[in-house]
Amino acid sequence: MKEKHGIAIIEAYRNYKPPIDASKVVNRLLSHIPKRYVSGLKTVVLTNSGNLNSKRKRAKTWSRKKKVLLRDCVGLYYESWENNPASIELFVDNIATAWPTKILHIPLFLDMAFSDALFHELGHHIHKTQAPEFKERENVADQWRKKLSRRYFRRYHWYLFPIALMLCQVRKIINKKRKS
Repeated sequence: MKEKHGIAIIEAYRNYKPPIDASKVVNRLLSHIPKRYVSGLKTVVLTNSGNLNSKRKRAKTWSRKKKVLLRDCVGLYYESWENNPASIELFVDNIATAWPTKILHIPLFLDMAFSDALFHELGHHIHKTQAPEFKERENVADQWRKKLSRRYFRRYHWYLFPIALMLCQVRKIINKKRKS
C-alpha cells in the first residue's frame, strides 16, 4: 500500500495476527514526516519475529557496542545496497508485547508504541543518507526519534500539551511540599 509519502508498507506475518492494524498506524506516522527525510526509503515491512528463518533467528546485530539477537529487536534498518533500496523492518509482535493489549486500542498509546520503533529506524536512514555525524549511531538514531516524535505528537496529539503542562505544574507543587 503506497500513500502520499511514497513508501510501500508490506505486511508479512507467519502464524501471527496482530492485535491492531499496524499498517494503518505506520501509514499515519509516515504521513507526517517531511519528504526530504524519507527520500530513498522504499519499503516498511511489518512482520513478526516468528517469520524469521532459522539462520536469521540466530543472527545478531550490533547495538550500543553489544550484540543483540534479531528475534529480540523491534526493528531493523537496511541501507540501500547495489540494486536494493533502503528499507525498514518492524517486528510487530515485539512492539505489541511491550504494551498491554487493551491500552494499544487507544490511538495515543498505539502511536507511542510504533513511533518509538519506526522513528528510531528512520533516524538510522536520515543519519546514513542526509545528516551523517561522527557519533554513536544508536545515539544519533535516538536523537532523530525524539525530534520526529516531538514533531508528530505536537501536530497529531496537540490537545495533550495543555494537560501535560498542567501535570508538570502539579508535580512541581507536590515536590515543593515534600521538601518542606
